[in-house]
Amino acid sequence: MNKIPQIALIAMLAISVIVALLFFLGGDVNPDAEYVEPNNTGALLTWAYILIGLVCIVTVFAALMGFITKISSDAKSAMISLGGIVVLALLLCITYFSADTTPLPLVEGTEQSTFDLRISGMCIASAFILAGIASFVSLFGFLAKRF
Repeated sequence: MNKIPQIALIAMLAISVIVALLFFLGGDVNPDAEYVEPNNTGALLTWAYILIGLVCIVTVFAALMGFITKISSDAKSAMISLGGIVVLALLLCITYFSADTTPLPLVEGTEQSTFDLRISGMCIASAFILAGIASFVSLFGFLAKRF
């Protein structure tokens, strides 16, 4: 049972490396264009959406399992798990509604829906915020152990 997360991590890492290589080494749609567009941009974006979706699903599932297992024995830590779900949902809602919906000027002749622009903005903003929080917590944890 302990091998399943390791196998999943290795598989996701391998897919990420393959998609990154396709993106960077796959050539361009039109090499003579003013703005170069790699051939496999769609694959990279799709993989990023899949990874973000998996992170959200696993986070909510882990928080729910923590809440269910701790509700009868330790109500305070169960509420912390529930609070994590609520904070993640708030973060995603805030970043979704604050995302810019201005059509991108580099893409002409294609429809850019408001939903797609909001989802892209939400993913980018959420990733930056969560990375900042993770960095802060790591630094604070390191400093708390030292002092």
